[in-house]
Formats: sequence, structure tokens, C-alpha cells
Amino acid sequence: MTIVKSMKKIVIYVASRCLCKILEALAFILFILFNRPKRSAIPPIVDRNLVTPAVKLSQQMRDGQLTSEQVVQSFIKRIKSVNPIINAVVFDRFEKALDEAREIDRRIAAARAGNGDTSILKMPLVGVPVSVKETIAIEGHPYTGGLKARKLTRAAKNADAVDLLQKNGLIPIALTNIPELAMWWDSNNPVYGATNNPYDLSRIPGGSSGGEAALLASAGSVVGIGSDIAGSIRIPANFCGVFGHKPTPKIVSTEGMFPYCNGEREMLLGLGPMTRYACDLVPMLKVLAGPKVDQLKLDEPVDMSSLKLYYIEDFNDPLASGCNTDIIEGMRSAIKYLVDKFKISAEKVYLDELKFGFLLWAAEANKEPNLPKFAELINNGNGELNPIVELFKKIFDVSDHTFNSIFFVALEKFSPSYGSSTNKMLIRKAAQLRK
Repeated sequence: MTIVKSMKKIVIYVASRCLCKILEALAFILFILFNRPKRSAIPPIVDRNLVTPAVKLSQQMRDGQLTSEQVVQSFIKRIKSVNPIINAVVFDRFEKALDEAREIDRRIAAARAGNGDTSILKMPLVGVPVSVKETIAIEGHPYTGGLKARKLTRAAKNADAVDLLQKNGLIPIALTNIPELAMWWDSNNPVYGATNNPYDLSRIPGGSSGGEAALLASAGSVVGIGSDIAGSIRIPANFCGVFGHKPTPKIVSTEGMFPYCNGEREMLLGLGPMTRYACDLVPMLKVLAGPKVDQLKLDEPVDMSSLKLYYIEDFNDPLASGCNTDIIEGMRSAIKYLVDKFKISAEKVYLDELKFGFLLWAAEANKEPNLPKFAELINNGNGELNPIVELFKKIFDVSDHTFNSIFFVALEKFSPSYGSSTNKMLIRKAAQLRK
């Protein structure tokens, strides 16, 4: 009996692996036939302000070598140049940004002359333009979440994070694109269309903070903010070669984000910085953390030699594509550097639970009763969206939703519901994985 069970597992594994390879090959063929690479379309960068970290730009402003207005003008010009190609910016506030930049310049000049509040000279990012994900509210600006039913919705007030940015002298310059309800790994929706990856316009920038990542990668912004409930900062940062950080839950306020999360589901959500340069991550996180910044101990030195390093190269899921070899080699190079420089040990680990990654996440997102389903949220409170009906509508081009959103609603139907034995089992597995 044991031999029969083992043989059955082997057959299922091999069949699943073959199916995965066939689907990969089919996807590759379709991509080559219908979506050929479109490289080198982004104009070259000729303005030095666009290739300078935010902390250095701000320092130059405080030293009187540069003005905020000049920097904002540089990024406005760049956005106008690249956005028709990548479609990352969905709403600009250029005139307001210039007015705010001039006011910052006036305050800096007064402080330098000894005639004003000198605290502005201690703000590490003062005068720097910042891009903001469209699901993070800026008063009076679009706040649609990519839903056609919310096309005319405007934010009634700023998100807490936006207030903190402006309090610390940063200047919101534009809103950036997302998928519907910020719940997919591309950035395409019926309101604003699709964002392209600036390195290859035939590819996606990731999501849901894909507009942010694409704009940063194309030098249309130097710092920005995104949100992350299932990789929405980390995935686009990876796809576009920029930097992003998902903070510890509840360190950065998520008040003023759409869709709003509360209860246990909020523990999966993080609002955090995205930057073109790594050196800007910590200053941005300090701003966003606000009164809770001391909990992070960001200024305490880290003894790298005391760290334990664990890494994963594969989680042996037969239906998952393997990691790109370039990424594996890059990770190994980073590991070797850390081991050689700090004399630490690195251990390759295998976590069997990661084979159930999506199901574990879905169970964690449904730890409480009566939480709204994606099918309800995407229908803007008008009952649950029927994926079968919506698919037929999409075929005849009368749907208000993308194929990806319809697929996600269908996927939700097969996810374990709250209180089910499978849901409870997955929550236990997730708890074990945390340990």
C-alpha cells in the first residue's frame, strides 16, 4: 500500500510538472507571436537632477545650490516625456506642486538668512517631489481604485501618509496607476488602461504599485509611496529594478487607503516607501512612520556578524515556474558577499508550506467572519460579481472589468471560506510557518 501511494504521488508530481512546462511553452509562443518585445523606447536621461538621490537633492536645496522649483520642473518635464510611453501617471498636480515648491524655496531662503523657522533646514527630504499610488488619498484628487463605477470619485481628505509627507516638506507631484482594487500583479484597469514596463514595453511593471515602480524606473520620480497586501510593493520593485519596503503592520498608518482594511486583514497590509535609490528608503520610512518611528530603531547600528542567513531557491511546487536563473545567480552573489565580508553562515532551507502560498494567504485574509469579499468590493457594494456572467460580457466587450479581476473573483470562489475545516487547517499551517 505504501509503495502504491508513493507511486501515485510520483505520477501526480510528474504530470503536474509536465502540465506546467506545456503551459509555459504555450505562453512563450503566444508572447512571441502577439506581443514582441519593444525595447529602448524611453528617452535618454540628460538632466542630472533625475539621477540624483532624494537625500542629496534636498541637501543641495538646503545648502542653497539648488531650488525645489528647479527639481520639480525637472521631474515634470521627464514625466511629460515618458508618460505617453509607459502610462504610469494617471493624474498630475504639476501647478500645485510648483506653487508648493516656491513656498518651500521661500522658507529655506528665510531660514538660511536667519529670518525664518530653521527647523526646515533639518528636514532630510524637504523640497523633494514624491509620487503617490492612486489608492492613497490626496484631497480633491481621483480616488477610484481603478473601478469604472468610481470613475468620478474624489478623495475627501488626505491619507495620513500624505499628511506626513507634506508636513516633512515633500511635494506630491502625481498619482500613479494600479490594477482594479489594487489586487493583481499587473497595473491595468478600465479607468486608466495599462502601465508598461519601461525596460520592455511589451511586459508588465508588476502590481499593484506598478505605476509607482515604472515611473521610478524611468526617472519620472525619485521617491514614492505604495501599498502591499500580497506583494504589491515588492513585486513591482523587483519587476522594474527599483527599491521598495513593506513595513511591519501598523507602523505606518493605512488610514485613507482604498479599499480599506480592518481587523485581522489589516495585519496583512502595509503602506511603505518605493525609491529609485536605496539610500532614500530609510529617510522615507522615517517620514511615513511618524510618531511610531522610534519603534523601528532605524538609527541603531546592526551587528551584521550576529545575523543568521537563510535562503530559499525553490519550494518544489510542480505547478509553479522555477525562479529565473539570473535572479538565482544574483542572490547567490549577494549571499557570498555577506558570508565573505561578515563571516556569517548561510543555510539553504526548504519550507514545504510555501507550496500552499496562495491558500495560506487567502486563509489569513479570512480569519474573521463577515469580511467583504473581493467579489463584493469590485462590484462597488452592489452585491457579488458573478464571474461566469462577467466573462461572457467580457467576451462581447460589455464588461466594466478586466480579465484578471474576473479570474480573481472566480479564484476566490474556490478558496476555503471562513470557519471551514480547510480554512482552520491553513491558518494553523500559517502560524507554524511564522515560528
